[in-house]
Amino acid sequence: MHNIGISDTTVGMFISDMVFFLIIGAVYFGNIKSDLKRLKEDYSWKKLIKTVVIWVVGIFALNIVMGIITEIFVPGLETDENTTALMELATVSFIYTIFKTMIFGVVAEELLFRESLSECIENDKLFILITAVIYTLMNFIFTNNVGDHVVIYVLLYFLPALFFSYLYVKHDRNIIILMLVKFVYNLIPLMLLILFP
Repeated sequence: MHNIGISDTTVGMFISDMVFFLIIGAVYFGNIKSDLKRLKEDYSWKKLIKTVVIWVVGIFALNIVMGIITEIFVPGLETDENTTALMELATVSFIYTIFKTMIFGVVAEELLFRESLSECIENDKLFILITAVIYTLMNFIFTNNVGDHVVIYVLLYFLPALFFSYLYVKHDRNIIILMLVKFVYNLIPLMLLILFP
């Protein structure tokens, strides 16, 4: 693999992500199929596109507000290690980056963090809070060297997690709508990365 510029580590990560993706996809195949059926029954194409656009604009607005608050309280705060790792990965294997952000991050993460817990937690408010906390903790575990800025880094994960959990509950816990919003949300920076390397 070294001849084509892909390290053994990248290949190993891709294989492990693919195995996890296939397993969780198989486990929740029935849920995905059911949610697709509900989506077709409840949404016209126009309504679906409008819904996705509104939520994508909402998450971008949230990110802008978080960026302003971060710059006010911690000017020049460095990018967290998860984002930095993803940007470095893009320089090593762009195909794996596309898989990681557009497929794995959209499907596998949402099945793991939302769909699986949805079956255990019926109360909507409790579900939103618990899934946001778990998502934040899981991402925060991989963020080192935050120093004195722990609160800011926690908020950078927690607030979007709250947003996505609320979106999921608001749309009758239909994982497909959440996946579509996240796909479009991830697609925009990816397109910018392709157009302006």
